[in-house]
This record gives sequence, C-alpha cells and structure tokens, in this order.
Amino acid sequence: MDTLKYLTLRFFLLGLILSCSNSIAQQDPWPSKQIRLVVCCAGIVDATARILAENISQSIKQPVIIEAKIGTSGMIAADYVAKAKPDGYTFLVSTNSTHAANQSLYNKIPYDYINDFIPISGVNKGVMALVVNPNLPVKNVRDLTALAKVKSGQLTFGWASSSSRVAMELYKQISDIDVTNIPYKTLPQATIDVAGGQVDMMFSDMVTAAPLVKAGKLRALAVAGKKRVPALPDVPSMEEAGVQGYEVTWWTAVWAPAGTPKDIVKKMNSLIATAISAPKTQEFFLTAGLEPFASSSEELMAFQIAEHNKWRRIIKGAGIVPE
Repeated sequence: MDTLKYLTLRFFLLGLILSCSNSIAQQDPWPSKQIRLVVCCAGIVDATARILAENISQSIKQPVIIEAKIGTSGMIAADYVAKAKPDGYTFLVSTNSTHAANQSLYNKIPYDYINDFIPISGVNKGVMALVVNPNLPVKNVRDLTALAKVKSGQLTFGWASSSSRVAMELYKQISDIDVTNIPYKTLPQATIDVAGGQVDMMFSDMVTAAPLVKAGKLRALAVAGKKRVPALPDVPSMEEAGVQGYEVTWWTAVWAPAGTPKDIVKKMNSLIATAISAPKTQEFFLTAGLEPFASSSEELMAFQIAEHNKWRRIIKGAGIVPE
C-alpha cells in the first residue's frame, strides 16, 4: 500500500472513530428530561399514578407529570400510548380494562393489548364497593336483590370502567335481577350521581367511595373481593352478604410503547418497585384497600394474558354482548 493510500485510509478511520465517539457523547443518559405517565381513568388509578410520579421523580431528579386521557374504558389513553414514540418518556398507567376486559366488551379496539406495548410492572390490586344512595330503602345486599326483583328493570347502576360494569353484571347474573346500566366517563362522576340520587347504585373504587360512605352520603352494602378491606372494615364481602361464588377484583399496571429499549424497561421496572415499597405508597395502599402488585415485565405479560382469558369467561357468562 503506497503512502498516500495509507494516510487516506488512516484519516478515514480516525474520522469514523471520532464521529462515533461524538454521537455516543451526544446521547443523553435516560432519563434526561421529564417523563409522562398517561392515565386511563380518574379516581384510584389517577391517585396511584400520582404517588408513583412523586416517588419516581425524587429518584431520577427529573419531573414526572400526569397526563389524563380519560374515557371509553381507558381506550383513549391506551391508544395514545400505543402510538407514542418509544423513547422511554411516555408510559401508560392503566388497568385490566384496557389489557384484559375490553377485548371482550368491545367489537373494535384501536390497539393490540399485547403487540403494541411492553409491560413494565404491576402496581396494585384492589376491590370495589357496592354502594347505593342512602335514600334507597335497602340495608343490605339481600334487601337490594329483593327490591330489584320487585322493580325489575327500574333501578339503575352507574359505571365507567369494565371492572365496575362487570362487577354489577356478575351480581345481576348470580342473583337473577334486571338493573339498567348508565354509562359514565369517570367513576367519580358516577359515584357522585349515586350520592345525589340520579343513579341508584354502582360498584365504585375505595378511594372515591370510602370518604362518601364515611360522610353518610353513600351506603356501602358489600365489597366485591373475597374478604373485607381495612378501608371499610364493617362492610361484608359479597359472598358474606349472600351472593355465593361472587368475586371481582381489578388491578393497575404500567406499560410502555412497543419498541422501548430493554435497558429503559429494566430501569423503569426498578423505579416502580422502589416506589411501591416506599412507606407513603404502602400507607396509601392500606387506606385504599389495595394490595401491592410489583412484577417483572415477563410476569406482567403472562398475568395479563391469563386475566384476559378469565375476564372473557366472566363477561360471556354474564351474557354481555360486545358493543
């Protein structure tokens, strides 16, 4: 190789090395700017996202903001995140509605619950309370069932998530009653209308319902899980209240758009695990009747598929026709 060719090749290689070095140096380590947690629902999901955001922000020394995209049983938020840039700065905080139940409740869903997302971690599991307007002449679930049979189709229930709807539909199915459904955009809106008498009853989350129950603006008849919860310790489970074989629980988790780098998925998973174990978070979970649900990405994927199959059986068994 002559001297000119040698020098030309050497300068080319040197330039390539410098170019690569500059490119690597210019890449900011994650996270280098604010992170968005896109929330599917108001009430307990929004409250969960906010306590996660506070803890994660303290850990990474960057802002973590909440962006609410509420409606259509979480599908607006899920679709938005599914189409977001997979750069590690946009995450979905949602529930079994978007990643287990909606697939059996709606004919058209604008996202693929498996292929459009990378699971990050589970966050919590919870139960709902069956609440009624205090002026409704019932003291317990047996009274409500009897009244619903006498006034077949006349009583109403509010709902704003697949969990709140299916919880009532399962009660209807087991108890052989007919109650008319009234859809809402958010659970807090529906719960306030039950307290105001515009709607007779609903299954609501603990964060929204418990303060109204304690204030005497709602009457809690039962909780939808297998056992009582600290938030309403005197309220029986549905099974205790006489609805045999009844149990409906829900869960919250975090996802990223498909294509998000694996190292970011791992780091975010670790940040969420730290946030869940924080004393303030544990206190919030206890007050809200929630159970911690930290998981790996792989565990969440397997769990959501199993939950999809379970909810499909419940929805089919309840006779709900996809919309």
